[in-house]
Amino acid sequence: MNLAIFDFDGTLLTRDTLPALAKEWLRQRRSRRRCFFIFLLIIPTVVQYKLGLVSREKFKNLAFDKFNRIYQGMTKAEINEFFQNAYPNLKEVFNTTVLKEIKTASQQDFHCVLLSGSYADLLRIVGRDLGIDTVIGAELAFRDGIFDHRGGIPFINGKKKVALLHNTFAGRIVNWAGSKCFADSVADIELMQLVGEPVAVNPDPGLLSYALDNQWKIVG
Repeated sequence: MNLAIFDFDGTLLTRDTLPALAKEWLRQRRSRRRCFFIFLLIIPTVVQYKLGLVSREKFKNLAFDKFNRIYQGMTKAEINEFFQNAYPNLKEVFNTTVLKEIKTASQQDFHCVLLSGSYADLLRIVGRDLGIDTVIGAELAFRDGIFDHRGGIPFINGKKKVALLHNTFAGRIVNWAGSKCFADSVADIELMQLVGEPVAVNPDPGLLSYALDNQWKIVG
């Protein structure tokens, strides 16, 4: 089996997921007060990142943990409704090059994987629409049917992506040399090193430098 692995945040989706979802929250006329509260929670983390006190990966981890509070008290059905209503506008800013790569990979009988630190429930909506075979993402935790951020949602960093991918395909024969991976972040280098065809998509400076040094394909 040959895999075609696609990142979401910054790769398929040309925007950062959390700001895009915050915009959708307001567009759907949900609580402005709650959104503003989340914004205030995240500001100190943004300042730390801008001052170089935390890495981009750490910043994304902290921001993700704080943003999750926007769903506090919502049921799984209510959160899925939010994602479903947000999807048409998110799709408007999908990377057309990556969309073509997904279509081509599917036509060539690659097993397409959407692997991201973003919300699995949102990724499943994307996967159903685009014909993705396997979706791997962050699973929201519920207590008595209600989301509770105190339950903790593990942030999926680059190393965890590798572990999740291996766990998902454990017991199945994967032709890693014949597989490919599309990502945008230096944090995904370890994941991209698994495959024979790593592709940097609008890469950040760290990944751009590594891709150039290793003669990886780079696309916009």
